[in-house]
Amino acid sequence: MVHAILAIFLLLTPAQAQISCTASDQSCDFYQCMEEQQPCGAKGYWLRFGAPYCKVFLRDQAQFSLRSQAWLQSVRLCLQERIGEVSAHQTCSGIYSEAMHSHVGCYVDTGFCQLSTREKFRVYWYLKGALRDARTWQEAQLLNEACIRTYGPEAAVNLH
Repeated sequence: MVHAILAIFLLLTPAQAQISCTASDQSCDFYQCMEEQQPCGAKGYWLRFGAPYCKVFLRDQAQFSLRSQAWLQSVRLCLQERIGEVSAHQTCSGIYSEAMHSHVGCYVDTGFCQLSTREKFRVYWYLKGALRDARTWQEAQLLNEACIRTYGPEAAVNLH
């Protein structure tokens, strides 16, 4: 009887039922989960940008100031939540674009602009590989402009 109920349940359950990927301020597992649900491959956002940068910041988090550590946790959660909200109906290219656009808002909303200049430069140093890409460089410029608009010229980082 139990086997018959299980078989009926499996037949009635959509074959592509998706497991909800859980955003976390302590883990980067979200990106692998999303790659399994929406495969974009080695050049997609999940594996090319999201997971690698999440992991390096998580690995080295203790090397940052306490204030920056708290920011890293907050921004990690924000980035995962925001891209998780918009990714369902996006192509891989759309996911990458939406994710990159969400970075500025998450950074500002979680307090990046209020970090010390030294700590901001440390964050940019970790992102140095990504800053070679024009899209990432544009987002860094937008972030700098948002910091200036929100907190004044003292929040700026000279990126040139």
